[in-house]
Amino acid sequence: WNLERTLHADANGGLFDLPAGTVQLAVGAQYRKEYTDNTVSNDLLISKADNYNCILGSSCTSHLQGGYNVKEVYAEMLIPILKDLPFAHALNVTLGDRYSKYSDFGSTSNWKIAIEYRPIQDLLLRGTVAKVFRAPAIGDIFGAPVSSAPLLSADPCDHITVANPACVNVPLDGSFVDSLVASGQQLKAISTGSAYAGFPLGPENGKSFDFGAVYSPHYVPGLSVTADVWRIYLNNVITPGIGAQTVVDQCFAGQMQYCPLIIRSAAPGSLGQPTLFILPTGNLGRFDVKGVDMSADYKLPEFWFGQFNINLNATYLTQAKVQTAPGSASNSVLNYVGIMGSFGSSLQSACPGGAPGGLCYFPRIRAVGTLGWQLGPWNAQWTMQYIDHFKVGSLDPSQGATAAGGFSPTGPAGPYVLHYGAYVYNNFTVGYSIEPINSRIDVGVDNVFDKQPPVLYTNNSNNANTDPNDFDTLGRYYWARFTVKF
Repeated sequence: WNLERTLHADANGGLFDLPAGTVQLAVGAQYRKEYTDNTVSNDLLISKADNYNCILGSSCTSHLQGGYNVKEVYAEMLIPILKDLPFAHALNVTLGDRYSKYSDFGSTSNWKIAIEYRPIQDLLLRGTVAKVFRAPAIGDIFGAPVSSAPLLSADPCDHITVANPACVNVPLDGSFVDSLVASGQQLKAISTGSAYAGFPLGPENGKSFDFGAVYSPHYVPGLSVTADVWRIYLNNVITPGIGAQTVVDQCFAGQMQYCPLIIRSAAPGSLGQPTLFILPTGNLGRFDVKGVDMSADYKLPEFWFGQFNINLNATYLTQAKVQTAPGSASNSVLNYVGIMGSFGSSLQSACPGGAPGGLCYFPRIRAVGTLGWQLGPWNAQWTMQYIDHFKVGSLDPSQGATAAGGFSPTGPAGPYVLHYGAYVYNNFTVGYSIEPINSRIDVGVDNVFDKQPPVLYTNNSNNANTDPNDFDTLGRYYWARFTVKF
């Protein structure tokens, strides 16, 4: 079970007047405590003495408990600078800061500067620069261990003749070959929060930049168009279930905090063969993403047969760059835009939002278009969702990614890439409001044309054969909803 207790106080209002308007201030303070307690039965309890096994095998886990608290104060001020002047219909500046003190991660201060400028009434220019910060969640720290079965693309200890902390019990005569890698077998591993593994874990930090415009021409009532250019970068990305390849590569490269996570056999006949990897949540790499957001909304004039509204929201991604371990010998870099895959280096571990095991995908273009209609109590809506084309695998041999065969010796030699087309989903809803009884009826069809998800090789999709985060796995779906307001 999880427990969260929060106390907070907020206040806001005007401070004093300037020629362009009133200076507004919002302040607040918060205290938050989070605690988790995970209890399991004896037949599921992991036994470290028995090589991390338990009576029921793959469902093994462990009892964990712990928590932390955070104290925060914040302030945000809106300052009107100019108003109703030639080429300065309005100019406002917003300044903000939040100070946080964590019981386990120390303190941090994160600021924001935002500017809004209207040279004319129809046009708004805006920009925001902010320092961003995210502390590990309670599950990142105190998550209980669960069984895992990753693959290794290569064992750096193969044929080694010089001792290395990653190669404990490995013979140093050059004869060692990792039999699991050679045969393409899965490893025995457990994925866990940082506390169980005794692995250091800290917060993410970075900056965000956003510059854009909103145009609402007075001569076309109901029309609004926006465009924003943005960039976000994060350092020390919090990564659940750091990959086995990352663990062994980082330890081999001299990152000693990874070495206790590797257990190799000391038994004659299997000296040095890996028997267990502990895959904790940790800080891994850097993520740098850039793109452009665009939207258009047009509410047409009302006709005798109702009123229509057209809306389009789209994102064009120019970069989603992942660096696995900046500054280390095992660092790898890949721009994930338009690419989906499980990569033989440690890239899968550093993919923000990627599932443990390696799924990482950022479409170059993602868009949603809506046509809405309303007439009295009736309304209807047709929505189209567009996901851009993509490829699986990489032609860059250093990425160790192939769309067919994965890391199996039976797969095609060298890099292999498969290409997939764009996907469009259509959804339809119609509703009727019953005002006398404050009720509403809605019915709809999701995925109207029963578009099936792309079939992906399991080495690229974490044993799902597709990507359930981006593609619909249910097919055509009918639904109805009745709502009553009290």
